[in-house]
Amino acid sequence: MGFHLPIEANFDRLMGALKSKLIAWSHNHLSLAGRILVANQVLLASMWYLAACWNPNLQMSNQIRGVIRNFIWGGKDTPARAKVKWETLTLPA
Repeated sequence: MGFHLPIEANFDRLMGALKSKLIAWSHNHLSLAGRILVANQVLLASMWYLAACWNPNLQMSNQIRGVIRNFIWGGKDTPARAKVKWETLTLPA
């Protein structure tokens, strides 16, 4: 097996991949429910996998959260005003 850098060293690449997926999906005119589904099942799929063995630091978590929040509320990677608190959105079903 080859040498693997810590996840922190690859974070910019992971964020780039997340934003590329977001850009591809942002061209669709999705409903709020559709954007939430895409965020969870497509955009965050690789992050969920990594989270099983890695805890991102607070700065990384905030970056990920910001990108996802902007996509959910605005459909893009540009700042969007949230209509519901993040804590409410992430409550268990």
